[in-house]
Amino acid sequence: MKKLLLLSLIGLNACQEPVCEKGIDQTTGLAIRVLDRQYFAYDQEQGEDLTRNGLMISSRDQYENVFSQCCGNRLENIDFTQYDLLGLTTVNRGSNSHYIRDVKRDDTNKKITYTVSEAYCTRSSPVEGHSNFVVVPKIPAGYQVDYVRNQ
Repeated sequence: MKKLLLLSLIGLNACQEPVCEKGIDQTTGLAIRVLDRQYFAYDQEQGEDLTRNGLMISSRDQYENVFSQCCGNRLENIDFTQYDLLGLTTVNRGSNSHYIRDVKRDDTNKKITYTVSEAYCTRSSPVEGHSNFVVVPKIPAGYQVDYVRNQ
């Protein structure tokens, strides 16, 4: 009887989910740095999220215009003669989520691919969106930018 009780307790303990800690957000490939999470590109007149399908900002004027609603008075300094800004909205879908933001350049096909991947411990109801803005080296003229979400 004692052995049966002991085996039952071991079985119950084995079924519990392991403790899962939040990972660290990462940038890979050409991504130099991530802008503050509070940067949000939203067009109030059209009522839409500008980064829903991906957004590339390549000039100071465009930068100031896109962020005039949320953070116009505290924009980070970006030298648009050397850098561009890519953004792609994602929605947090898991507990203890972290993001991997990867930018790859394919010179053969003249293409930049920006991939945002969410890693999490357990799936949960979607909450708070992230614009995932990353600073990258200036994208050459004639290159196409593809945006990929892995959630």
